[in-house]
Amino acid sequence: MQQRSQARAFLRSTSAAALSTLVLAALCACGGGGGDSTPATVASMSVAATKYGVPAQVTVTGTHLGNLSLTAPGCKNVTRLTTAPTASTDTTAYFSCTPSAAYTSTITAMTNGAAVGTSTLTVPAPIVRMTVSGGGVNGNIDFALRGNQAPITVDNFLAYVNAGFYDGKDGKGATIFHRVVAGFVVQGGGYPVTTSGTLPTPKATPYSPINLETTGGSNVQWTAAMARTSADNSATSQFFFNLANNSSILDKNANTDGYAVFADVSSSAAVIQAIAAAPCTAINQSGLTDGSCVPIPNVVVTSATQIQ
Repeated sequence: MQQRSQARAFLRSTSAAALSTLVLAALCACGGGGGDSTPATVASMSVAATKYGVPAQVTVTGTHLGNLSLTAPGCKNVTRLTTAPTASTDTTAYFSCTPSAAYTSTITAMTNGAAVGTSTLTVPAPIVRMTVSGGGVNGNIDFALRGNQAPITVDNFLAYVNAGFYDGKDGKGATIFHRVVAGFVVQGGGYPVTTSGTLPTPKATPYSPINLETTGGSNVQWTAAMARTSADNSATSQFFFNLANNSSILDKNANTDGYAVFADVSSSAAVIQAIAAAPCTAINQSGLTDGSCVPIPNVVVTSATQIQ
């Protein structure tokens, strides 16, 4: 148990402290009505949405739409569009928002405090596919993300994926799976390639740490969760896979506030097991006695893409 406690304590990311915490909110965008207070009327509303986390477009037709706003609890950052080819007018208004926290939600058109129209936004549950290679491992890891349960964590993970942070499309190098503890976890998402057990400086993270969110489920086998420092609200890019049912250690208990589960990876168990079984060199870090090792040759993330 002491060994596992030490292992739990090392589930951390080592990025520099950031300026502010990422906060998820459902926002309302209000149209500028100028001196005209005539209530808007809505003839039609439509929503074009493709993926969770990817901006959707809401189109509204009617009259006096300068006095129209939208409320969208499942679609954050609602913004009225003002540039061609989607420049809003008094009879056709365009809005964008980003699906978050729900896969199906109602968008409501409001004018002078009254609802005058609704439309339904629906997106499929998000999936990220991470392709890995090296150390005798080749394959895909599919993250079935839990955006409707852990939106802060999922939105943060998608931000790193879409920025090319994990696979090096950001021009700053790909990341590796830098830590394996047999029968416990496989950890990645923070370090560039290495040729020894002395880990290099981690990649600088472009986003602020996020709040700890433990609504995504339990740390059971074949789930993915965020790594963090001893501070609850410190997770950035690093994540780990639970190789076993670690709920008694990593869920909230008397010793920890828990680790944020955000995805199911059970469909890719064979690839994760291959990473755990790859040739591994002990990590050279003082005080680390849990058997942590880094696969060498490295298992590198060669692609990370949101496929759904």
